[in-house]
Amino acid sequence: MQNILHLLSAVISGILLTITFPSANMEPVAFIALVPLLSAISVQKNMSKSFMLGMITGVVFFGTLLFWVAGIRLYQVPQWLLVIGWLFTTTVSALFIGIFAVCVNMLKARMSPLLSIYNILAPAIIWTGLELIRSHFPMDGFPWGILGYSQYQNLILIQIAEFTGVFGVSFLIVLVNTAIAGVISRIRCSWYGIGTTTVILSLCLVWGNIRFQENFTSGKPLNISVIQTNIGIDQSWEWETSCEKILRMLDRLTKKAAESNPDLIIWTETAILSSPDTSLWTKSKLLSIINGLNSCLLIGAPHMTDTNYHNSAFLISNKGRIIDRYDKIHLVPFGEMIPNEELFPILRKVFPQAGMYTRGERYTVFNQPARFCTLICYEGIFGNLTRRFIKRGAEFMVNITNDAWTRTRAAYYQHFSMDVFRSVENRRYFIRAGNTGISAIINPSGRIEHLLDVGREGIINSRISLNNQLTFYSQFGDVFACFCLIIAIIGIGFQSMRNFRPVRLRYATLLSHYPRNSRKLFNKATDSQITIL
Repeated sequence: MQNILHLLSAVISGILLTITFPSANMEPVAFIALVPLLSAISVQKNMSKSFMLGMITGVVFFGTLLFWVAGIRLYQVPQWLLVIGWLFTTTVSALFIGIFAVCVNMLKARMSPLLSIYNILAPAIIWTGLELIRSHFPMDGFPWGILGYSQYQNLILIQIAEFTGVFGVSFLIVLVNTAIAGVISRIRCSWYGIGTTTVILSLCLVWGNIRFQENFTSGKPLNISVIQTNIGIDQSWEWETSCEKILRMLDRLTKKAAESNPDLIIWTETAILSSPDTSLWTKSKLLSIINGLNSCLLIGAPHMTDTNYHNSAFLISNKGRIIDRYDKIHLVPFGEMIPNEELFPILRKVFPQAGMYTRGERYTVFNQPARFCTLICYEGIFGNLTRRFIKRGAEFMVNITNDAWTRTRAAYYQHFSMDVFRSVENRRYFIRAGNTGISAIINPSGRIEHLLDVGREGIINSRISLNNQLTFYSQFGDVFACFCLIIAIIGIGFQSMRNFRPVRLRYATLLSHYPRNSRKLFNKATDSQITIL
C-alpha cells in the first residue's frame, strides 16, 4: 500500500509540473509541484526506488508537456518517426529527474542543526546543476521544461535573472518545495533551514520589486513594425506555386506598416524561400516592395553558396542594398541538420527528410537603424547564445520565427515564454516576429507590451528604447548554475566517500581479531573482495 502511495505521489508531481507551464499557466503551482516527489524520496532507503520515482515523475511531466512533438507537421516526415522522437525526448529528459531523485536520496544527511542549512539547499543546488547540463546535452541541449520558465508571468520574481539567468528562478522554486516538503514530512526541516528559505525568497522579491520599476534606456527611441502574415506551412513548402500570393501579401502589409514611418520593418523567418542575394527575380520583387519606403527591412530567407546552405536573416536598406546578413548558428537537430552526420552517414538514410543546413560562424550585429542582433527561431531559447550578441554591442534583440510546424497553442506559448527571460537577462527590448504567431514586443523588465496571437494576420507598431549597458548575466553568463553544479558534484562525492567508510571500518575491525600470523592467509583469501570494495 505504501509503495502505491509513493508511485501516486510521483505521478502527481509530474502532473503538477506540467500545469505550471503554458497553456495551463498555473505558475503558482510550481512552488508545491515537487512536494509529493520529495516526500516520497525522503522515506526511501533504496536508491533504485528513488530513481524509479524520479523517472515516473519525469516521464509524466515531459510526456504531457511535450505531447505536441508527436503531432508536429514536418515535410514528408512519417508520423511514426515523430512518435519515436517524442518517446526518446521524454525518456532522456526524464533521466535528469531520476538522477535528481537519487542524488537527493544520497544526501539525506543526519546533520547538526547548523548544517541543515546545506541540507535544505541541496535539492535546489542539484536540480539547478542538472538543468544546466540538460540545456547543453544531448544534441546541443534541450532547455524545454526548465522549471524557471513556468514563471514568465511572475515579473517580480524573475528580475533576478539579470544575475542568475532562468536557473536562479528554478533554484528558488525547488528551494520553496524543499522547505514545504520538510515541514510536512519533518525531514530536512529546522528553523535554520526554514529561515534561510524565507530570507532568500524575501530578498529576491524585494530586489525584483525595485528593479521592475526602473527604466532601462541609454539611447534614442526607435520605431519598429512587425509583420505577421499567418502563412500556412503548406504554402511555405510549395513556394514555386504560392510565391506570387505570398509576396503580394507581404507587399500589402509592408506598405500599410510604412504609414507609421518606422525605422525598421521586420518580416518573419523564411518569409521568402529564395535568396535576395543570388536570385535576380527575388531582388526585383523586393525592390518593388521597398520602393518609396524610408525604412530598413529585415527578412528571413535562405542563403545558398556553391557548397553551403544557410537559414539566414538579411538586412536590406530602403534602396534595396543588402547591408548585412546573419546565418543561423544553433541549428535544430534532425530538423535543419543531422548531428555528427560525417561520422555516422547511416543517419541520413534513417532521417532522409532532415535538412542539410550549414551552421553559421559569425555573431552578426546589424548597425542600422541601430545596433541589434537577430535570433532565428529556436535560438531564442538559449540564454548563453543570446548574451554573446549583447556583448558584441546589440542594443535590442529581434527573434524571427516560423512556428507553423506545430498544431497546438501550448507549443506556441511554451516557445514564446522563454523569450521573456532573454529580455530580463540582458535588459533589452525583445522583438518577436512569428509567421503564424506569436509576434510580440517585450520590454527590458519582461513585460509584454504588445502581442499578436496565434493564427492572425496583422501588424505591430511600437516605439522601443535602446540600452547599451551590460548586465551581470550578459557579461558572465550561467555562472550561478555552474557554481551550483560544482557544489552538487562536491557534495555528492563527499557523501559517497562517507557511505563507503563504514565498509572499510568493518573490514579493519574484523582483521584486528585475527592473530598476526593468520592475517596473511586472511588477506589472500579475501583479496578479491578487498579489490571490489
